[in-house]
Amino acid sequence: MRLHKVSPRYPQGGSRTMNATNRPPRGPRPIRVGQQAHPRLRVDGIDLVTRPMTLDDAQGVREMHERCSPESLRSRYFGPVPRLSDAVMRLFTDPERGTTLVTQVSGEGGIVAMTNLMDLAPGEAEVAMLVEDRWQGRGLGRVLMGCALALAPSRRVRVITASVYAANTRMLSILEGAGAEKPSMTGLILDVRLPLASSDVSAGATGGPCR
Repeated sequence: MRLHKVSPRYPQGGSRTMNATNRPPRGPRPIRVGQQAHPRLRVDGIDLVTRPMTLDDAQGVREMHERCSPESLRSRYFGPVPRLSDAVMRLFTDPERGTTLVTQVSGEGGIVAMTNLMDLAPGEAEVAMLVEDRWQGRGLGRVLMGCALALAPSRRVRVITASVYAANTRMLSILEGAGAEKPSMTGLILDVRLPLASSDVSAGATGGPCR
């Protein structure tokens, strides 16, 4: 699964937040999310742990990318996979730029999914997911979207955005189920907006569990 389109400004592919030198406008200082905010999850009868990524997870994230099919990577990055350099890993783990979650099977340690919620502007963040192929179609994407929604208020996010292939009906269904607006434009790539209720933003300002 994936959510970010290629832009002429970022020919390496990936999302707007993949360019570590492109700092978005600063909003309110983000609240740092602790490990305890992400309890164990149960998907298809298997226990998983979803938690904030740290730099210690860099190699595991790279290995997960290597296990993903070209189709899954293309759906996530809309083109060639950007080099997962140390700078990119620092971007993913910088709490002032956004939050990246990693998901692993409890007890095994291998990372099977990565979820990014990266700041674009004050009050706006972009969501993206990459789920290892063998874990697709098992309900994990919906669970991870719920995690992103649960994190958004703690970052003062009022609108979540995503870009997705029009043919990616699975991801569109996840977004629709989360309350996203129907895209107004048609084409190969759709830009999707998911406004959050103001009450949700204020109520979640101190963070909350991954639901």
